[in-house]
Amino acid sequence: MPGVTQAEFARQLGVDRSHVTRLKQAGRLVMTPEGLVDADASRALIAGTVDPNRDDVAARHAAARSAKVSPGGTAPPAAPPTPEDKVGNNFQAARAVKEKYLALDAKVSYEQRIGQLIPRADVEQALDDLVAAVRAGVENLPHRIAAQLVGKDLDTVRALLKQEIGGIMAEMHGGARKRLAELTQEAG
Repeated sequence: MPGVTQAEFARQLGVDRSHVTRLKQAGRLVMTPEGLVDADASRALIAGTVDPNRDDVAARHAAARSAKVSPGGTAPPAAPPTPEDKVGNNFQAARAVKEKYLALDAKVSYEQRIGQLIPRADVEQALDDLVAAVRAGVENLPHRIAAQLVGKDLDTVRALLKQEIGGIMAEMHGGARKRLAELTQEAG
């Protein structure tokens, strides 16, 4: 059969021209070198790329086409679009979205198992603990060292403060490393 225009192919299928345009964009039409639709080959390709799990959509669209105009001459009210209709323009786009998110989910699971990904709530709790430890260390610094500073020269005061601050930092670093090890063991 010679090629037909997209408008003629839409009439043959009983669909809108925009549907044929979406089929073409999805790669589900066979086009001739002249830019016309090879109707027989396109029908076969469309039939071969139908989602076998979505008979409900095909039935809904067939019912909508047959009931386009009621016997009284008025069009029935349009049904609101379903979430399935909004996922993608076609089955292939919806499948690509699904596969992408399945792959991302698998990546997250893998990274959690090997300890490279820690749940956000656990990280937030660890940071809260670290900030509390820093605050407690800094707030208690004057109480721990004040008596040692009385009557000392400037260089001794600096050395004592440096030593005390170094101790606080080492304690916090050790606590943070311990908590990180706990989190990665829990995640793995």
